[in-house]
Amino acid sequence: MPRYTVHVRGEWLAVPCLNCRNTVGWLGKEAVRRYMKNKPDNGGFASVEEVKFYIRRCKGLGLLDLDDTVEDALEDNEFVEVVIEGDIVSPDFIPSQPEGVHLYSKYREPEQYISLDGNSLTTEDLVNLGKGLYKIKLTPEAEAKVKQSREVIERIVKEQTVVYGITTGFGKFARTVIPNSKLSELQVNLVRSHSAGVGKPLSPERSRMLLALRINVLAKGYSGISLETLQQVIEAFNVSCLPYIPEKGTVGASGDLAPLSHLALGLIGEGKMWSPKSGWADAKYVLEAHGLRPITLKPKEGLALINGTQMITSLGCEAVERASAIAKQADIIAALTLEVLKGTTRAFDTDIHAVRPHRGQAEVAFRFRSLLDSDHHPSEIAESHRFCDRVQDAYTLRCCPQ
Repeated sequence: MPRYTVHVRGEWLAVPCLNCRNTVGWLGKEAVRRYMKNKPDNGGFASVEEVKFYIRRCKGLGLLDLDDTVEDALEDNEFVEVVIEGDIVSPDFIPSQPEGVHLYSKYREPEQYISLDGNSLTTEDLVNLGKGLYKIKLTPEAEAKVKQSREVIERIVKEQTVVYGITTGFGKFARTVIPNSKLSELQVNLVRSHSAGVGKPLSPERSRMLLALRINVLAKGYSGISLETLQQVIEAFNVSCLPYIPEKGTVGASGDLAPLSHLALGLIGEGKMWSPKSGWADAKYVLEAHGLRPITLKPKEGLALINGTQMITSLGCEAVERASAIAKQADIIAALTLEVLKGTTRAFDTDIHAVRPHRGQAEVAFRFRSLLDSDHHPSEIAESHRFCDRVQDAYTLRCCPQ
């Protein structure tokens, strides 16, 4: 039996459909009826019939015709949004799709993988993971390390050894020993209590980067997370199930506890989550729509998920890659400027720049030689400038590499 997840005024409702020939309009009315049923004042409506609305897909925000049948217009378990005419949007409202929705409506799940071992990930790889170009898998060596570190945690729990954050509380409760029956609850409470960020959610690209970098850290095998839980995190990444992570609220170098807690909160099926298929919805519904289960935290795993600096590090990696791209673009612009102003490439000769110990200077000079006139790439413009009476170019041109 098909089922649809419908968003009405901030609430998500699961609506089963016994008859596939029912219309999209019927789906909207049934969702509104269920919404009213769960509100003490009927949501401010006298009856379902008085409610005027239209319906959009959450993926791509495509407007649906109310007279089409659900069988023809929708896929099973699709996410849709009922927009009630006359509603005033709250300033705190999170749209079902981020800005640039046309980009996400064309999202295609990647087929290629990047193998993570905790050590070899580059900034370029991370940015590409953020763009959704690759899925993630662990190397066999990383899996072995994760298993070994988890065995240490299991032994601590079994022997009831007093270890901070595993069998004790946190902060001023460090001397409070927690019974084994409460160790998982301790980790869930840790995640909930630190999910205290504010502001708009990170973009899908930055959320992917944050999640990928956290997976990379856990792949080192130092945190004590179980391989089962880590694989669940990877599965969520691979289908772009991205928890709501507020932009504000981290203390950065002291640990990105708040954003990483929001990351973990979504993975345990609480809070909000986004995917290209669903848009923003309750995390448990988004995970279910992708055939995934919420993570059940084992001892120490909440701490393993939230204790790190992956937010500032992932944003720093993005800045590094953007700065590199801007620098290369600046070289191209400078080279074209030199050519159009009838400059010479002699100032960028290899021997001149070998005198200086600055690697960046030599690299820029090399790019200039590659872009401008050379024996391999002769320039017609440079040839037309060959016989001029200029002794040297302006300082701003000839000293670009410096």
